[in-house]
Amino acid sequence: MQFISQLLEHPSLLAYFSGASNYTWLQFQNGERRLLAKPLVYFEERLPGFIRVHRTALVNPACVVSIQQPPRPKMSGSVRMHDGIELPVSRRRWNDVVQLLQTTLDETNPTGVVRNGLPGFAERVSYVPPELVVLTVMAGDALLLTRDCINALGLNCRLQHVKLGAELVSALLLDPAHKRPALILLDARTNRPDRILTLRALKSHALLRAIPVVWLAAPGDDSMQVYALDANSVVVVGDGSASFVRAIEQLCRYWLMVVQLLSE
Repeated sequence: MQFISQLLEHPSLLAYFSGASNYTWLQFQNGERRLLAKPLVYFEERLPGFIRVHRTALVNPACVVSIQQPPRPKMSGSVRMHDGIELPVSRRRWNDVVQLLQTTLDETNPTGVVRNGLPGFAERVSYVPPELVVLTVMAGDALLLTRDCINALGLNCRLQHVKLGAELVSALLLDPAHKRPALILLDARTNRPDRILTLRALKSHALLRAIPVVWLAAPGDDSMQVYALDANSVVVVGDGSASFVRAIEQLCRYWLMVVQLLSE
């Protein structure tokens, strides 16, 4: 208890706290780390100058070097600490955290001069997440319905498509890395041999295998071969446009709104 009391007398030595049930990890600015037998709220109440950014994190604003806007709706933002660690910022705390951090920056840097080679937080909060590219190997009504579904969800996505995947790998390798898709949808309900060859080629190339590939299958199709080729997901699509739309909406919500996709 005496050790904790001494800690609280010198808050400038502390960088951040990470809560773990009734225990708290304390990170010092000098790199030392200690586990304390107190809940995070104990330190929040006694360190009014610190900011609670998440239910699991309490930070010294002087040790925050940048703040990252949530990449998509319903996702958390984050703060990067001076040691490179990123801590989450909960959605409901986001506006308050941004305001508190900006106020701290203004007070410590009233001239607006760049601090530690980084612009002010207000500039960073204006960051707009990059547009995601979704590539589909499909045609006809499936393509139209997929485009309509993405538009209806209001996702920041650009849809690209090809009818056949035979030359897909070569085409992707010709593009710079930042123009490659974040997600690929292979509609294997038709022309399964082409889709198998496409999947095998994508997952066999070192520069492309990290791109998630979702395989759209007809009811009764064998998924074993597809997963053996490292497909990231197999989605069974029932007959009729209504079933297709439901499946596409669900996979779009998951892959484009929940999963953290690669973006250059």
